[in-house]
Amino acid sequence: MVWISGCGSSENGSSSNRESTYSPPENQFTVPGQINASDRAFSIQLHPKESQQSAPILELGSSDQLVLSFDLLEFENRQLTIKFTHHDPDWSRSGLAEDFYKDGFYSLRLPTGDLSRTNRPNYRTYEYEFPNDDVELLASGNYMLQVEDADNGNFLFSMPFFVFENEGSIRSQVETITVPRREGRISHLPRSVYELPDFIDTPQFDLEYYYVQNQFWGRARQPDELDTSTQGEVMFELTRDRAFVGDYEFQFLSLTDFSMQAPGIRDYAPAEIPPRIVLFDDVQGFSANRSGVPGSRLGAPDPSADARYANVHFRFDARSQINPENNLYVVGDFNNWAIRSNYRMEYRQDTERWHANGIIKSGTYAYKYVEVGENEIKDLTMDDSFTRNAQEYHAFVYFQDPNRFYYRLLQINNFFENS
Repeated sequence: MVWISGCGSSENGSSSNRESTYSPPENQFTVPGQINASDRAFSIQLHPKESQQSAPILELGSSDQLVLSFDLLEFENRQLTIKFTHHDPDWSRSGLAEDFYKDGFYSLRLPTGDLSRTNRPNYRTYEYEFPNDDVELLASGNYMLQVEDADNGNFLFSMPFFVFENEGSIRSQVETITVPRREGRISHLPRSVYELPDFIDTPQFDLEYYYVQNQFWGRARQPDELDTSTQGEVMFELTRDRAFVGDYEFQFLSLTDFSMQAPGIRDYAPAEIPPRIVLFDDVQGFSANRSGVPGSRLGAPDPSADARYANVHFRFDARSQINPENNLYVVGDFNNWAIRSNYRMEYRQDTERWHANGIIKSGTYAYKYVEVGENEIKDLTMDDSFTRNAQEYHAFVYFQDPNRFYYRLLQINNFFENS
């Protein structure tokens, strides 16, 4: 079983968010069913209450909570609802009845959105913490939350998260190797040892294992080398030809100051709504951040009620040849790494640059330029010079329980290349 998933622009300030078509190619950053169907929903975040930078993971039966937050760029207040669905490791719906994995109302009402103190543009910010007195999660596994407009039934967006049981324990490490077919790049082979809980008798048949790099849940890889020779534990790893790229790169966008004095801003038009910001050119081969990823690459939009939005204009000088039948996109924390038509770039002969706009809240974000063609995301061709950025990994252990008839998520281990 393998997890496979899933911008017109102008520098004169026209919004890129006029369209929300979502056509996911294979090998997606996001998981099947993770969709933002609204052209008004921005800065969608789902994370543990105590850590905005951590993955959306809960321990079953604990007091831990996740926080969902997002903005709707509009003045009117809406009545929104949230639902939860349970999924197998491949993100297909599990066979569990709702009352088996959740205790509480089928549809929960979100608190009223708070109107921002800025009006260029107006927006309302929403926040919801769970589990709570209205909803309790009863089973481990993969989950998807869905937000809808209660007044008209329109679907707004969905986000994945995980609930694990903390059964058994994992210790992991990362081996750095070179792979001949990846000339000039390094590769990472994560290796883990899972100490079995007492109720697992035949781990070679009952357990499934997955690795995920940099929280791209739609790109999970199932280890193909297992060793059960040591009693009470299983060693699992990838084969060398399926190793992760060990120098996977990100660009970094800091929008903490809307002014011409801010680093990275080439032009600023504060009179427009939202204000227009033109960034300095990203040039392939010269623009990678050399300091590495600080712990996690998740974006951090400013949560304050004074935080502003801008129409951010990206300019990219691609030194590589782009297949004329393919498209170039900008993807990042600001659009939850979804390949969306309103972030598709356009090549302009007058500047000899690729251009795209995005409505983005003040904050800090990681992003990339990716080529999409033949139903594939080619996210390595635009990398700069293979600089060493820290890589984050998660290891998952699932148990296909024959008595409960669903995949229990027994354990998750979060580790980095040097841990």
